[in-house]
Amino acid sequence: MAYGAKSIASTATLIIAGNCQRKGIVICNNSSKVVFTGTDDLVTKDNGLPLFEYQQLSKDKIPEGWLGPIYAIVETGTADVRYWES
Repeated sequence: MAYGAKSIASTATLIIAGNCQRKGIVICNNSSKVVFTGTDDLVTKDNGLPLFEYQQLSKDKIPEGWLGPIYAIVETGTADVRYWES
C-alpha cells in the first residue's frame, strides 16, 4: 500500500507508477485547479480526463484492470494531488 501527494504542473507529472499488484487506487484533486489525467506523459488538457476541484478519481472510473502509470497536467500554475493505492 502506498499513499502520498504530488505537485502537478503544466508539464506531465507522474502521479503513480505502474504496479502489477494494484488492487485499488484513489486520486484526489486537492486544489481549485482542473487537473487532467492520462496513462502516459503525452497527456494534455485536450486529451486528458479532467478532475475538477476537490474531485476524486477511483477504481470504478479507471479502466478495468489498469495497472499502468497515471500522469497528470494542469493548464497553468500548480495543483496538489493526493493518491492512495492498495
